[in-house]
Amino acid sequence: MTQYVPIMHRVMPLSVLWVLLLVQGVMVVPFLFYLPLWLGVVFVLVLIWRWRVTHGDVRKAPRSLIILAILVGIGGLLLSGLRAYNLDSAVALCVLGYLLKSLEVMRRRDGIFQAYLGYFLTGIFLLYNYTPVGALVAIVMVLANTLALHAVTADQTFRWKRGTKMSLALMVAAVPIMIAGFLFFPRLPPLWSIPNDERGAQTGMSDEVDPGSVASLAQSTEPAFRVQFEGDSPPRQQWYWRGTTLGDFDGRVWRARFRDRNRFQWPRGQLPLAQPGAEQFEYSVLLEATQQHWLYFLDWPTQVRGQDAYVLPDGRAARRNSLSQTYRYEGQSAAAVSWPNETALQWYQRLPEQGNEALRQWGLELRQTAGSDVAYIDAILDHLRTEPFRYTLQPPLYPSADSLSDFWFDGRLGFCSHYASAVAYLARVAGIPSRLVGGYLGGTYNQSGDFIQVRQMEAHAWVELWLNDQWQRVDPTAAVAPGRIDLNLDDWLSEDNPSDLPFGARFGRNLGPFNDLRFWWDSVQYQWQVSILNYQQSNALGLLEARFGRINPWHAAAAMAVFLGVLGLLMAWFTGLLKLPRRQSEPWASLRRVERQYGDRQVGETVSDFMARLAYEHPGQREALARLAQLIDTLAYDPQAMLDAPRRRDLKQRVEACLK
Repeated sequence: MTQYVPIMHRVMPLSVLWVLLLVQGVMVVPFLFYLPLWLGVVFVLVLIWRWRVTHGDVRKAPRSLIILAILVGIGGLLLSGLRAYNLDSAVALCVLGYLLKSLEVMRRRDGIFQAYLGYFLTGIFLLYNYTPVGALVAIVMVLANTLALHAVTADQTFRWKRGTKMSLALMVAAVPIMIAGFLFFPRLPPLWSIPNDERGAQTGMSDEVDPGSVASLAQSTEPAFRVQFEGDSPPRQQWYWRGTTLGDFDGRVWRARFRDRNRFQWPRGQLPLAQPGAEQFEYSVLLEATQQHWLYFLDWPTQVRGQDAYVLPDGRAARRNSLSQTYRYEGQSAAAVSWPNETALQWYQRLPEQGNEALRQWGLELRQTAGSDVAYIDAILDHLRTEPFRYTLQPPLYPSADSLSDFWFDGRLGFCSHYASAVAYLARVAGIPSRLVGGYLGGTYNQSGDFIQVRQMEAHAWVELWLNDQWQRVDPTAAVAPGRIDLNLDDWLSEDNPSDLPFGARFGRNLGPFNDLRFWWDSVQYQWQVSILNYQQSNALGLLEARFGRINPWHAAAAMAVFLGVLGLLMAWFTGLLKLPRRQSEPWASLRRVERQYGDRQVGETVSDFMARLAYEHPGQREALARLAQLIDTLAYDPQAMLDAPRRRDLKQRVEACLK
């Protein structure tokens, strides 16, 4: 007698094994854009092994082969540089396990496990790509794994048409629940966090700057953030986006007072210094992931509204946790502010005792001839305008301890941080409190989405000086390259120094017809971020309460019960579990009316025999029944007979005659 084998332990048909292999390919390919490409080689080796299985070698891989594959895979991860615990290393290890698991997938329980692991990898993929395109790829992944789950659990032979239909039905039925959960369920914080600093977005300015050690400035057209104003936006010349404040100078490097290393000692509370004294601007900012802590504002910021965001005393806003994902916040800025309670002026006057002696002496001599601090700063800016200084993204290195003097007197080639660093140093030489501000300058207005996009290549640095009892912005770049203030960096370089532009940027500027499409797609991404990724359930509740009044828990529970009940009925009808009564087509609907009047037909009785029997039992209706039988036979069995409007009226009249 053959021993019974539970269905979960039975070997799957070869057709199902091929389905699992196809689904595995769909799952792995999107990850190859972010992980080492040799994982694709692992998939090819797995494919070769599955080909052997489907051609007669139906057995599990030997344990020694599995152990060897695991060791080789881990070695490959280490050789790829994935040694630290971050997102890439964790996901690469997970994908490797997903691939190697298929070496032993023979029985149904193994196939189910592979499908569930595929669902998990779908969620992981959204950590890499949460754009609209990424969402479409995730939908394809879910459909593929649902198809695999159907193939593994099907009691009968798997058929593509039926499997695809059932998988789509399940996904369509889940859409209302997904929408309800998206709209009304509370947003929960992540249950885990995987650091991924190695893949963090490049920022325009860090919390320390050493201009003398930079030989070239890499340009990136990737967006840094997007700004949408409530009402009119300020003039373009005021598009200075303040990020970090650098006030600690050791003779070469400028550092922020509140840095990543001492963030647990950052003071809390709102900015106690700046008081708005001019027109104010309200706006919202959608900031890309930076792996940094500070936020960006239109200079000058006076208020910030965002989760875990607060203003620091040095005139910038930050979060205690780094920005590992897109972050949206609201800001308020004023064109001019007053500082009635500034207490850190001495800290912004500090200079190292040694270094840059030539530049120090030059500044002291200039200050003696200038009549005031304002005249001294004006003389420095005039020197930049009249001397052969040049703005470039490929300056020479200034490696010595006197890097500022070398730049000022010898090189005279640099970008914004070189000029800002030199002017801030000269201000401190004369006892004027000064600090560098790192951020962005300019941006591109997107008419399709009504927002300003600021790219990484708009990174900029300028100086703040304490003059006339207030902090004032001084941009030395305006003295050297005034066109940079009015134009974006790539627009200005294309006119004055096109050789500094990367080839991709120069080539892209010649694709004018595609600019509108690029702006449209960027607008779509912005709306996706604002409406989907940064959605709050309070928005939907506010709309419902405005329409139906305040919603209490009992009303919400009753509405959810009704919603799930209706959804269950629709799903049962769609899958065939629930049969709804249907109106019979003609001429059978008319025949059914006669049956309700005189009784049902007998088993095997034709329409003609039925009408003849009724004519025998009801002689007064003999002629009417004969005419109706003739018409029903014609409509039922003559392929040329059409049930047009005149014939439909005739059929109705003959039925009425029989029912009198």
